[in-house]
Amino acid sequence: MTRLKGAAEALASAYDLALLDLDGVVYLLHEPIPEAAATLAALPGLDCDPVFVTNNASRSPETVAESLRGMDIPAEADQVLTSAQVVASGILDRIGKGGKVLVTGSDALRTAVVEAGLVPVEDPKAAGAVAFGYTPQTTWRSLADTTIAVRGGAYWAAANLDATLPTPDGPLPGMGALVGAVQTALGHGPDFVAGKPEQPIYRLAMARKPGARAIMVGDRPDSDIAGANRAGLDSLLVFTGVVSPRLALRLPPEERPTYLGWSLAALTEPHPEPDWNDAVDRIECGGWTAALDGGVIRLSGSGGELDAWRALCELSWAAADMTGYDPTRAPVPVGEAADKLLAD
Repeated sequence: MTRLKGAAEALASAYDLALLDLDGVVYLLHEPIPEAAATLAALPGLDCDPVFVTNNASRSPETVAESLRGMDIPAEADQVLTSAQVVASGILDRIGKGGKVLVTGSDALRTAVVEAGLVPVEDPKAAGAVAFGYTPQTTWRSLADTTIAVRGGAYWAAANLDATLPTPDGPLPGMGALVGAVQTALGHGPDFVAGKPEQPIYRLAMARKPGARAIMVGDRPDSDIAGANRAGLDSLLVFTGVVSPRLALRLPPEERPTYLGWSLAALTEPHPEPDWNDAVDRIECGGWTAALDGGVIRLSGSGGELDAWRALCELSWAAADMTGYDPTRAPVPVGEAADKLLAD
């Protein structure tokens, strides 16, 4: 019944490979998460190798690694996997080396295509495939050429379907919005999507260390965590990005993680496992008890704040699945410590 797992020692020591999302996990809008550098420096000592996995196709692995090092985060280009690399790999599998590709996107996407042994072309009618990625310089002509190429039979590979991208001005139209424009003209979507939550990026990440036990670390349940669940991978949801613990209570089954953490530092920490204690309506975790009482979840006890949220999430998810409990209802505090936690 338990969804959330426990780890008696540092979580990363149970895995050989940590697939790390970037924005919201390692940094936030290009400002490093405070614990990221120390956590990444600790992974080698835990025999866990990082792979930085990003849906962003506009930057090369070298540029990503250089940017991370500028934040004092240890990273090398061969530890980075971008959706541009996955797009190129998917096209190569389809049309083979020497195949002609219309590149709609950044120089990094073009470089990935060339490094895969494919040949960029400018004429959409000559292309056997389209490599489609985000760049702020995308024009109507670029979208029109993509449409012409795909309508003529070219294999359409898109970097991701992210509807928005984070910016200092708030969410702005992302790759998914550009795909939508072409899809409207064609009447159908891409033949291949590289990025999370689709599976190609997970398969290539796992290929970096065949046979490894891997964990996905992300801040987006509908992307990072959902994709990991489809791939059969354990996952760690961190609260340094788009989701708060309160919102985590409402996650549908396909978006629920294996572990919860305040930040990436959770990889270096033990994780207590929620305990049902032979009850079907009560969860205990680290001094806290979450109990289902008349269709309401009541929280009592004391201890670490994250342990309380572990208990609440475990019970909320189970109750929603088994009893029809409405996870949008706020838990009810019992006692001063619970009252303070749920009031924050």
